[in-house]
Amino acid sequence: MIIEIEGIKLKLHPEVYEPAEDSILLLKNLVDVKNKEVLEIGVGTGLISIACAKKGAKKVVGVDINPYAVKLAKENAELNNVDVLFFESDLFENVTGKFDVILFNPPYLPTSEDDKIDSYLNYAFDGGKNGREILDRFIYDLPNYLKKGGVAQILQSSLTGEEETLNKLKSLGFKVEKVASLKIPFEELMVINAWRL
Repeated sequence: MIIEIEGIKLKLHPEVYEPAEDSILLLKNLVDVKNKEVLEIGVGTGLISIACAKKGAKKVVGVDINPYAVKLAKENAELNNVDVLFFESDLFENVTGKFDVILFNPPYLPTSEDDKIDSYLNYAFDGGKNGREILDRFIYDLPNYLKKGGVAQILQSSLTGEEETLNKLKSLGFKVEKVASLKIPFEELMVINAWRL
């Protein structure tokens, strides 16, 4: 089955997160990527990376811990005739170089041991005990991969503490701004931009 989102065709896979409101919110609020070098962490179907390539990014790299996502994203890039480099990585683990734009829609659901789904899909949801485990690791490493003057865009849920994210980014010297939000049942989704000054 092939779905289409904002003119991008996507194959889906049962072990890969299907784009939902959070993905669309990030997609609709992407910073200008024209002629920029872009990194997406946690690509899922490849939707956001493919959109960046279509919007004229100079280079797009997309990584995911889920091997099914990496394979699917490659197929979807081909389907949309764009050139994106996709490979497996646990956050920045296998990434080299610095980027103008870094994008991340992290797993943000607070989970306990009982909530674990025994599949790769679990990586798309499981934010650890307080929902911040993956996000905090990302924020801590971010300055090493973002060029000066570059911007990171993070999809955040109100479930995992908006203020905490803003404060952690500020403490690392980022200028931060909440640029978009969407209320859905039980939570508010938002896009936070963090500029490396």
